[in-house]
Amino acid sequence: MNVTTRQKNSSETTENDRISTIKSKDEIQSIINTQLDSFFEQYESEKKAIPANFRKLVSWVPYSESLTHYIHQYPAKLLKHIPIFFLNSRLVTKEGMVLDPFCGSGTVLLESIVAGKNAIGCDANPIARLIAEVKTTPLSASELSPYVLSVVRRAKSYRKYDLPNVVNINHWFPEHTQKSLSRLYRAINEVENEKHRKFLLVTFSNIIKKVSFCDPNLSVPVKLKAEKYTCPTYKSNIQSRINKIDSIEPFEVFESELKQNILRMERLSELSIKNEAKIISVDARKITRSIDSSHMLPDGSVDTIITSPPYAGAQKYIRASSLSLGWLDYCENSTLRDFEKKNIGREHYSKSEYESLPKLGISAADTVLEKIGKKNKLRAYISFNYLLEMTDAIKECYRVLKNQGYCVIVIGNNKVCGYDFKSSKYLKDIAESVGFSTKLVLIDDIHSRGLMTKRNKTASIINSEWILVLQKNE
Repeated sequence: MNVTTRQKNSSETTENDRISTIKSKDEIQSIINTQLDSFFEQYESEKKAIPANFRKLVSWVPYSESLTHYIHQYPAKLLKHIPIFFLNSRLVTKEGMVLDPFCGSGTVLLESIVAGKNAIGCDANPIARLIAEVKTTPLSASELSPYVLSVVRRAKSYRKYDLPNVVNINHWFPEHTQKSLSRLYRAINEVENEKHRKFLLVTFSNIIKKVSFCDPNLSVPVKLKAEKYTCPTYKSNIQSRINKIDSIEPFEVFESELKQNILRMERLSELSIKNEAKIISVDARKITRSIDSSHMLPDGSVDTIITSPPYAGAQKYIRASSLSLGWLDYCENSTLRDFEKKNIGREHYSKSEYESLPKLGISAADTVLEKIGKKNKLRAYISFNYLLEMTDAIKECYRVLKNQGYCVIVIGNNKVCGYDFKSSKYLKDIAESVGFSTKLVLIDDIHSRGLMTKRNKTASIINSEWILVLQKNE
């Protein structure tokens, strides 16, 4: 394969400006399509999952080339190389609309616009929607740099401030931190330009856990406690962290974070992206035309779907976002439980709901659910309802997808109460029952420790991603 040095050309858009080791976009697509065709042929012949390493398949995009992916922390992010591979393949038409019905913080949406595609997304978590919107809205450094000084200066001048509705705020934040964060939030909300304000809010949100007593190694808020540990070195490190939080200055942390995010945004704006990404719905089971509309997205209006839905006994996305939800006033009229109820894969149900376990109608799933139910009725119902709601989401994907269009689902298998819970197989069976045909199944080991998360005490670590490539055939 021939390589060439990166050459900037202001007339070029999309990912050509980003990639340094491939001659042209045409060569990228040729390489990917050749590999994809080989995968299709092998699967058609063997009907078995094929091992794949997407970091190697898209080796010309280094893992460190993150653009705005790291503008805000978010749990269990999709490896960007997976959507990059498919977005640059023949599965996605040149002018096609890409949908991610579980868009999270916007990995697929960002890579779609970088690849020269328009994209739409859905997510139940308002923090995720905010991050995804900001991440995919290019802004220049010249627009944003003045805020480095002006926002902090304005925040420091305030004598009055309102504390937000953050649960157990004194448990998580020193008093001086509460005051500084409150003044920063007020200063940001007085910024008139909406795009700039949202960018500043995302930056503000991303420092919240950094100036709190939360364990930085965990996605959900868990308070640091040095006395929990017996190892003297680790205990000392934890106590040092606690002491640091007691004296940390949020204004300085915000200013540092803002400078980093401006650099990230500048790298995105340099690509001269012309395509757009929009968040259109809060529910993958009922995809609306827009957030504020009750009208459904028309049948057959999407060219390609690329998504990574939550897993059974899902990553606790709302709990992971709980402090940000409070500080950004999303809990003014809603509780965390209200947000959790909107998430597929949630874990909270009343005893009356899980006392009896209905049949799903998918033989392999019903067999393992029955076994789980004998050990733990709640865990069985969580897994059952996850598959039931995913059935509705897959039906909705089928409805909005154009005929002959492709749907790529990235999912991980797990253990529940010691039993293998093969989400990839169950979702594949559900998709085929809806009308999809399975064209390809790939499996990629998870290399990021951030994704290898033990969801709950009855689950196991998820260490592989299964990639289902489905096609709508009417």
